[in-house]
Amino acid sequence: MSLSQMLWAQASPIPMLETTANNIIAALKQNKAQLKKNHNIIYQAVQQYLLPNVDLNGMARSVVGRQAWNKASAHDKQEFTQVFTQLVVRTYSNPLAEYTNETVKFLPIRASGERFARVNSIIIRSNGQNIPLSYSLVAKNNGWKIYDLSVEGVSLLQSFRSQFGQILQSSDMQGLITQMRQNKKAA
Repeated sequence: MSLSQMLWAQASPIPMLETTANNIIAALKQNKAQLKKNHNIIYQAVQQYLLPNVDLNGMARSVVGRQAWNKASAHDKQEFTQVFTQLVVRTYSNPLAEYTNETVKFLPIRASGERFARVNSIIIRSNGQNIPLSYSLVAKNNGWKIYDLSVEGVSLLQSFRSQFGQILQSSDMQGLITQMRQNKKAA
């Protein structure tokens, strides 16, 4: 069996995505009355259920670009990945404070290569304004990992890459980390 056949022989990423979404939704439902006042409930659910299924190291490398990543020290890479992880959690969590019994419907997989898959989903809202959400995934040794999310066609990875690229034009990785920490305090 070739490597590509072995990778595609892995289970579909949809059950993992469904389980992740259902666990987060269950946590939101259980704490619905407190969500707007206590974002830590949401952050904890995202950290517990989503982050284990995200390729954070791959995302971190990708959003700063090869040149900046290769120039950075091992310490700066580790520090950036930690700060970036916090940003991903906040970015994914903030809209969840407005949770009003939404559900998620997953559509069939769209393959985009031997190691990659794209799964489209729809967040079904009670007010009828559904939100398209796409997951880009990569097959790793330990299963499928999310490396990008696109909400209504806007890629999280591309948005961060654009923001960070502007900062990195006039600064280095440590300057980017400092800026990210300052932005976190202002948020």
